[in-house]
Amino acid sequence: MWACLRILMDFPSNDDSCRERGSEELPVQLRPFLPSDLDRIMEIEGASFKAEAYSRSQFEKLYRDQADGFYVAEIFGETVGYVIGSISGDVGDLDSLAVDRRFRDLGIGRRLVEFILERFREKGIQTCFLRVRTTNQSGVRFYKGMGFQIVKTVEALEPGGQAYLMKMNL
Repeated sequence: MWACLRILMDFPSNDDSCRERGSEELPVQLRPFLPSDLDRIMEIEGASFKAEAYSRSQFEKLYRDQADGFYVAEIFGETVGYVIGSISGDVGDLDSLAVDRRFRDLGIGRRLVEFILERFREKGIQTCFLRVRTTNQSGVRFYKGMGFQIVKTVEALEPGGQAYLMKMNL
């Protein structure tokens, strides 16, 4: 196990046996976002979404508006991903999710989504929506695998693109 962890911490692993074991063996901790996390979140966001990345001011606003729905994933004290979920009335929205490329395909994104969905359920929310760009096929597959279904195609939050509005009944 330790060899897998060292490889994953230093650089992406080509050892499929490490990846197959996923985050079950990684000491992933989920905790509320702190303002001191913002620089690292911006790095993950920029690497994940490039031109469509949220700006620093957008994250600051999301934190002000949704502080109780903003969580980070850490491994050995390093922030490796985040999720932001918000509630409006009786509906939950998955606003943003990203995992550092070095730690993808280990179940961390799934764990973050499951965590925020459980927070929604605890608050009596029965429906969750999200938007994912139509060009983000890996994101679409990921959310479908989590149980979300495409409802319709809508304008993306960022100008100039299309997104799928996806829904999950909780």
